[in-house]
Amino acid sequence: MSIFFFVISGQNTHENSVFDGSGKFKENNNVFHDRDIFLEDYKEMNKSFKIYVYPHKKDDPFANVLLPVKTEPSGNYASESYFKKALMKSHFITKDPTKADLFFMPFSIASLRHDRRVGVGGIQDFIRDYVQNMIHKYPYWNRTGGADHFYVACHSIGRSAMDKAPDVKFNAIQIVCSSSYFLSGYISHKDACLPQIWPRKENPPNLVSSNRYHIFLPLSRYIILNHMCSIVHVL
Repeated sequence: MSIFFFVISGQNTHENSVFDGSGKFKENNNVFHDRDIFLEDYKEMNKSFKIYVYPHKKDDPFANVLLPVKTEPSGNYASESYFKKALMKSHFITKDPTKADLFFMPFSIASLRHDRRVGVGGIQDFIRDYVQNMIHKYPYWNRTGGADHFYVACHSIGRSAMDKAPDVKFNAIQIVCSSSYFLSGYISHKDACLPQIWPRKENPPNLVSSNRYHIFLPLSRYIILNHMCSIVHVL
């Protein structure tokens, strides 16, 4: 089973391209060990890969933490909210957990931080209780010990959010905005990075004037995670 990358929403007209600093894009096939095999795997994954999101109702007391935000995300941790909004609208979602390859735990670390009922000091307890309730209500975690579950922790506080839920910390896939937030909390064989964005109202920088090479990644597309058979043996 090959490594899968899956991308949410939109079609990139500059697929496999880099910005060369002169105002043009050029092909870059060096990012793949074998471009043809990668594209075949990508096409198959794009058709068959499914994710089950643990459901929560709009009248849930913590709907603000568990459901996608209705407003346009902002701030330096907006990637977390954009990810959830894009995922929920994507064709990867399934309402049938028996068809799911991965299971998404939709709590938002950034939202928990700003919720007065929880705050920074209560995040660990909230996550511990959430996971325990999930395990008792649904059978899916116990099948793999959580190895086919994932969550997003873009906020730097996320590095300690799982301290009271060690099974989540060491088994589930952690999607972070930077692997360098807390090196000992990032487990490279299972965790993955989400491109971090910080929406601003000012005009975007003039990339043409820069001498650096830029990888082209529009904001509407998010590389979510590396899906490896070594992580999820049951798939």
